Amino acid sequence: MHFSNSHYNQSSSLNFSAVSPKLVSIVLTTYNGENFLKQQIDSLIEQTYPNIEIIAMDDGSKDNTVTILNEYAARHSNINVIQNEVNLGFIKNFEKGCALSNGHFIAFSDQDDVWDLGKIKKMVEAIGDYPMIYADSMVCDENLKPTGKKISDITLCKDYSSCLEYAIFARIYGHALFFRKSFYEKINPFPDIIPHDWWLAYNATLQGGFKFLPEVLVYYRQHSSNLYGIVGGIKGNAGKTTKKDVKPNLIVENKRDKSEEIKIEREKIRSRVRLFYNICPDEFVTEKKVLKDIVATYEKFSLRNNFKRMFIFFHYHKLLLAVKKRSLLRQYLFCLKMFTTIK
Repeated sequence: MHFSNSHYNQSSSLNFSAVSPKLVSIVLTTYNGENFLKQQIDSLIEQTYPNIEIIAMDDGSKDNTVTILNEYAARHSNINVIQNEVNLGFIKNFEKGCALSNGHFIAFSDQDDVWDLGKIKKMVEAIGDYPMIYADSMVCDENLKPTGKKISDITLCKDYSSCLEYAIFARIYGHALFFRKSFYEKINPFPDIIPHDWWLAYNATLQGGFKFLPEVLVYYRQHSSNLYGIVGGIKGNAGKTTKKDVKPNLIVENKRDKSEEIKIEREKIRSRVRLFYNICPDEFVTEKKVLKDIVATYEKFSLRNNFKRMFIFFHYHKLLLAVKKRSLLRQYLFCLKMFTTIK
């Protein structure tokens, strides 16, 4: 930022750091991302916001990803490339990037999207007093051609302020998040049992809520190598088998594997709601009570627990199902389903 001598002389006591653009750290995580990485990095370094650092966290790529990162770092002093000695996984990789960041604000970046060049500037201007905000994204195909759908067409994008709205479902995407480093420091470390973006969103509701910026600021590329696709669905069918491909002697084994998967998934769900209950402050009286009741009914399937769980969801469906774009009928049908399952 440029100041003329006359302006500075008239304000000799001016605190320059207070009016300079605050540093924004972009945490870019990579893993075998050579196919689309250059296009994304170009959109990061060409941001119109003038004070950015890029923390590139590579999680053990076997392709040319690190070479590409180092080539950019050699030309741009604000790019810092870190290679993990062991694969951390995407949650802990983002967490490590946050810990190494120096910015007042942090933004997450995937390796295969493309950002609007004004993304950081617009989010800095929009965050206000919130701990976190998020923006809309355009869903694109592998060639970055828009599909005609935005994330806001698929899920309910709005300001969120109740932790119950993010206790059961999360429909938020890390590439769209922008938050304060001080907020991250309060909620670190990220637990392994839920995605990092869900953890951030839930905690933000406990610290003043988070805001939606209704502008498309990311072109969200969908391709066969995506780890996760839109609305959390696994992308790609590589290696997928059909029933006719499964030999008869494998059917029993598959059923056993499926049963074990269900047990593991249910325990993860129970761990999540226990965690959400434990970190919910006591002054959130209603939310704390609802979470306590959910935890109790999730512990085991019994006639009493099943009915109570179902009634909790009927009573608080507007909050517990807030992120889902569903008709009232479909919300009620989901509440009925909670008699026999947990989410």
